[in-house]
Amino acid sequence: FDARGDARMRVDARECASLCIASYFAVVLLVSARSRRAFLGKFGRRHRISGSLHLGVLTLYCAHVVAHRKTNLDAATMDAMLFVSGLVLTLTAHWDFAKAHEHAERRQLGVRSGVLHAKTAVTGAEMLEHAFYHVVNGFQIAYVHCVAQPWFVRSSAETRATACLLATSAWTARSRFPINSFSNNYRDGMRDFESCMYRVKKWQYVLYKTVLLHGLNVSLAMRPVDLISLFEWRAFWFLLNAAYVLEFFLQTLVKRKYLRQRTMLVLNQALMLISTSAVVPVLRTAVEPHAAAMMFVLNFLNRKREMENVVVGLVAAAIWADSRK
Repeated sequence: FDARGDARMRVDARECASLCIASYFAVVLLVSARSRRAFLGKFGRRHRISGSLHLGVLTLYCAHVVAHRKTNLDAATMDAMLFVSGLVLTLTAHWDFAKAHEHAERRQLGVRSGVLHAKTAVTGAEMLEHAFYHVVNGFQIAYVHCVAQPWFVRSSAETRATACLLATSAWTARSRFPINSFSNNYRDGMRDFESCMYRVKKWQYVLYKTVLLHGLNVSLAMRPVDLISLFEWRAFWFLLNAAYVLEFFLQTLVKRKYLRQRTMLVLNQALMLISTSAVVPVLRTAVEPHAAAMMFVLNFLNRKREMENVVVGLVAAAIWADSRK
């Protein structure tokens, strides 16, 4: 009876999560449909076209998640489409709009960015920085697909550790991309609602990088888990990639007067809440607490040394595993 009850609870939780994801994205599609003129026009045509295509990919991926993979496309194809369309969207934004935003950047108060604030513009540096994080996502999802293969489970600890380091190697190019600190948005001491949201976003990012990126990668090298087949992972991955582009898209709609600032903030809050909730099952399934804790501490003790930190994390995790035998 307990086993059946637990299974029923898991199914109910998945159905509830599917309903939340589908409902949120339905609102996004409704907002997009009402703002369809934003996808038209000659200026920035490459970005407008790539935006339409990426929105279509997100819609297809959402259906793929909500239907629990009962679609005609496999997970690898879906993840490849999501990565390519997201990266192209970010690069075309920089190519088409970076110069046009230079004047707006000079008028902005202080150094605050424009993703959430009503009177600031997204900078070209922010657009380019997001391209780097799309590449990081691409490296991680390729690694997660490798971990799901039988040969990875049978491989030696050295091979799995090497794969983990390859997944982290994108960070060796970090210095070639702009760096925009979250604290720039509230360093001036302002206590407005947007600044508070930036504080939350900062700690979401820290936990993402240390726990769900490096911590997860190290954990999978020590204890491989097939995440690709899990609904919880598919939901988390969809929400993470959607969040990367929707905050820019929604802010653009505010600037074009298609969306109110208050509505944009509510949609961002809802996405932050749903994506944070999706993290919990992934943590329980695949992340080793000691690996996550190690990466969290190293993030502050050895800043901007991601490859070094992951090496230390792998060694520490291996020692921990040997001591538990």
